[in-house]
Amino acid sequence: MKFEETQIRTAMDRRLGAIRLSAAHQSRIWQSIEQEERTHMKKKLTLTAAVALCVLLIGTVALAAMSGRLADWFSGSDGRANEGITGMIRPVQAVYEGDVVRVSVNEAIYDEAGESYALYWTVENLTGEEGLYVLSDVPSFGGKSGHYSLMSNVSEFFLDAKQSENVAIGELPEGSSRDCELNFTILRAIGPYEIAEDGCIEGPLAPLDESGEDGEDYVSRLVGGGSFEIAEAFKLGFEVGETDTSFLRVPAGETDFVFSDYEIRIERALLTPASALIDIRYITGEPVKGGGKGVGPLYEFEISADGEKTWCGSSGASIGEPEQLPDGRWSQLYEFDAKQLFVTPDVLRITLVTYEDDDIFKPVCHSDESIELRFE
Repeated sequence: MKFEETQIRTAMDRRLGAIRLSAAHQSRIWQSIEQEERTHMKKKLTLTAAVALCVLLIGTVALAAMSGRLADWFSGSDGRANEGITGMIRPVQAVYEGDVVRVSVNEAIYDEAGESYALYWTVENLTGEEGLYVLSDVPSFGGKSGHYSLMSNVSEFFLDAKQSENVAIGELPEGSSRDCELNFTILRAIGPYEIAEDGCIEGPLAPLDESGEDGEDYVSRLVGGGSFEIAEAFKLGFEVGETDTSFLRVPAGETDFVFSDYEIRIERALLTPASALIDIRYITGEPVKGGGKGVGPLYEFEISADGEKTWCGSSGASIGEPEQLPDGRWSQLYEFDAKQLFVTPDVLRITLVTYEDDDIFKPVCHSDESIELRFE
């Protein structure tokens, strides 16, 4: 069967994508996967850990076109600002100054209710030299690593002669606290190197260990390759100010919806100006079929804000294992989260999407059975 390009693109946008990774990204991504397997065992619907991280790194190119402080990052393409976000932003005065760079953390959001964070900082080149390559780990909160949703100039970029503006937005780890730490390594080029199409350093890298696995981190392999040396390495710790919980919004109306052959129960729904969390219990007469490895169950929910073409910068979902209810029906929990909200909507529209003949190229949008979730 032959498919048109638009069909294929649409289907892959809905489900997942195949992305070729450079050696540099592979080295960094495998470290992230090992951490992800230890701390975040949910089954992701949209992207595997490796693909997700690669998308975020590639997405940095587009995001870097934006500039300004955190409030600017919570504005849509039409320039309208999310009015509620300014009340969540807390000033930070954390500075590291060494011989090579000065890092200043200026603003932060610690959204405990919405399980999200946002950070804004600058990295200033004190020497004016070229060839300084900046690497940093995912921000940690209470000693536990967070997760990226969106980022700009966070890691794996060459510092220009003046300074860079840096933004990280993501998911807080479980059991986190407002004690944040950023870990930086600044490398200096001392020999020839190769840059991959995605802008990361492709090599030279030190070889893998004898087991054939990547037993060393990306920094060690770059330094071991002979073309880079460590110019500066440091950690910067600070406390993020407490967020006012009055921004939290919850559903004001109906949360259980029964249709002819399925039922939807909203088990949790909350909105802050920074993020949205919605847990949907999907109940059917028969267990939902799976689409094979890497695809997951053959259904999903489209969640949109009325009147808004794009209401958030990042969203994803996890689907739990199927459970049989006492009445013989089947239940699955669909956990949706959105970060970097461009608006704080009063109403979210939730629409079931299934697939005809269990074919991911044949989505069926049940728009006539869309439900409205109203927030107070």
